[in-house]
Amino acid sequence: MISASKDSISLSEQQHLEDKIGKIAEKIRAQGEKRRLLAKVIREAKKDFKLPVDDEKLQLVESEMVYKVGKAPLEDLTIGGVDGGVLNKPLHGLDLILVRAIAAIFSYEDGELVSADYHPNEMPIPQLINVHEPLNSRELDVLVGMKRQLKELKVAEEALEAPNIDALMLDGSIVPQYTDHSSGARLRELYKEITDSFTDLYRKCRNRDVLLLGAVKDSRSARLVKIFRNKIFSKVLENADLPEAGVSSLDENKDVLTVSRDTAFLDYLLEAGERSFTFAYADAPAHLLEDLKDWKNKIFAFYVKPVSYDRPARVEFVADPKQVSEKAGRAASLINSLSADHEACALPSVLIEADARAALPEEEISILRDNITDRLEPSTMLDLRRERRPF
Repeated sequence: MISASKDSISLSEQQHLEDKIGKIAEKIRAQGEKRRLLAKVIREAKKDFKLPVDDEKLQLVESEMVYKVGKAPLEDLTIGGVDGGVLNKPLHGLDLILVRAIAAIFSYEDGELVSADYHPNEMPIPQLINVHEPLNSRELDVLVGMKRQLKELKVAEEALEAPNIDALMLDGSIVPQYTDHSSGARLRELYKEITDSFTDLYRKCRNRDVLLLGAVKDSRSARLVKIFRNKIFSKVLENADLPEAGVSSLDENKDVLTVSRDTAFLDYLLEAGERSFTFAYADAPAHLLEDLKDWKNKIFAFYVKPVSYDRPARVEFVADPKQVSEKAGRAASLINSLSADHEACALPSVLIEADARAALPEEEISILRDNITDRLEPSTMLDLRRERRPF
């Protein structure tokens, strides 16, 4: 009887799980269809519509919603890509952090990759950081991220010494993302180091005429979606010559943007070889930019879709206001050229290489933990209880 009851409950729970999975899949399909219909209306209307570049609150710098992107000729070009890897292991009485960063530097001639160099080398030894002070889990996560970013920024500055480097790409944003940095003196100090390192990198790239780009693989931003929802849709209805069916479709489906990220919507709006309009980063929450001083009004972003079967990538760059469109076009065409080798991966090859070289296998930090334990008394326990259950 007990066995039959357990089987009955198990089957019931399994069916409940299957039903829930089905509902999730159906919701994803329905939201995708709404985004597709919205994108269809917007693409039909875009020839009759210009973005409100005179609206100071929006801080838009281009009037078209979508721009075609060509491919930059890979001739006599040197491109650097920087990425980092990090592992951390909380232990009893201390935390261990293992971090490294690498710059892959690709040189092209006549459309072909002719050399690949690495800084500091092809497989740099990771840096071991031990933290003895008491930090809660949130503070430790922030500390780990900051240490990784500082390492990446240091390597990025050093990579600028490469001969004739034309562009430098960071994996991720070119703006510090640590908004919760005031909980302790150590984190505040590290945050100051990060902002100083970013502004130094901006300045050196400008002085050497190096195009600095941040490629955000999996952006969670909803900035463009909010612009469409709050400003663009109403302007489209006012100014575009939409058929009645298009107006109805816009009204019926625009609510999906309240639960959409930029990349989810733009995946339907953009076709391969297209980018979105450029927008100023300065409209972000003030605490993200307040420590960047005069640079805060020189940081811009757009989304580009180099290939058919991957979502658009967010690209950030630094530019003087008068050069924004020119730099956006140059950046987009370069990303397009470097990302179009695989139809399902919208990431520049130089960053893929840097990521592969910087990645740290999980066992590395366990080996270091074991090495420390071997030097201590047999009764000394470092692992947390959750790591040493008796059964």
